[in-house]
Amino acid sequence: MPSNRPVFMLFRRIGATLLDYLLFAVLIRSALDIDRLVIIRGVFSAHLCIVVLILSYYVLLEGLIGSTFGKWVMRIRVVDQDGAAPGLLKAFIRTLFRVMDSNPLLLAGLPAALGIVMTERRQRLGDLAARTYVVSAGQMPSNKVNRGREAVAVTFAVMPILLAMMLPLVVRVNPPSEGERRSKETSYSDEKIHISHNGKFKITTSPDWLFDPNLDNQAEISLSNRFSNKYLALFSEPKKRFKRGSTLEQYQKYAEQSFAAGLAHSPIYKPRSLFINGHPAYQFAVEQEVNGMKVAYIVTTIETKLYYHWITVWTDAAKYREYQQELHSVISTFDNFTT
Repeated sequence: MPSNRPVFMLFRRIGATLLDYLLFAVLIRSALDIDRLVIIRGVFSAHLCIVVLILSYYVLLEGLIGSTFGKWVMRIRVVDQDGAAPGLLKAFIRTLFRVMDSNPLLLAGLPAALGIVMTERRQRLGDLAARTYVVSAGQMPSNKVNRGREAVAVTFAVMPILLAMMLPLVVRVNPPSEGERRSKETSYSDEKIHISHNGKFKITTSPDWLFDPNLDNQAEISLSNRFSNKYLALFSEPKKRFKRGSTLEQYQKYAEQSFAAGLAHSPIYKPRSLFINGHPAYQFAVEQEVNGMKVAYIVTTIETKLYYHWITVWTDAAKYREYQQELHSVISTFDNFTT
């Protein structure tokens, strides 16, 4: 039976929750560190893995043994009407409701606290929905308790989290060389294709470049890697907007006028012609001061059958030499998008 001391049980459940959240905090911090390391880049986000791991943690442990690490330390258990571990289905229901009533980012878990204090059987919403109860371990019948099984299960659940905490430290012992890092940045073995709003063009990057509408909401494609301060904006204009007989060279002059100060005083390289995936193009790079900071820009104009395109990529001027190979590689992936 649930404890008849609601405040005492509330504090034990809060303590158990905080212990579990402490583990999750370590896991999340480690995952963020791992995600920022160049040598570990995958198609699946580390953040999605965190969510799955946390949900599985509750469902498996509470379903099979009625106890997470926090509950095990605080000597409380989740049980069904018969006093046994509730099983995976009931644990899954409890976990779904945990997102609503025990979420520290949603009313700081107040709905769960009110349920524990005010309901007759000290049940939060998840308990009511799953028909489960949280009791003191001392209240459970001896035939329902297997201490060894609980200890083994909790240990195996906590171990991956502790390993995740150690992994960034291990990885940093032997960081990749500069050549290896740049090679991984520009080879795009794990490609991410960004399609323009009109669905006609694409840019391919490594997975750490993200859609960023805050750069310019008029751009067909706007991307950033804010961790490394690298940015890209692609603008596409139909040729029919221009006078008949307009040329790429004229469009290029328009781009040059926008960076006239940089071209006159601090060009990185002057305008030059090239081809990008068979499309004629012009490109130049300049350094300009923006809000007291020196910024390096690579500006590329491209002509396709029905459009003129303007791609601007930029980064801190101090980082240009480090990132120039990657930035040029990203620009070179521009092409028509076909399904």
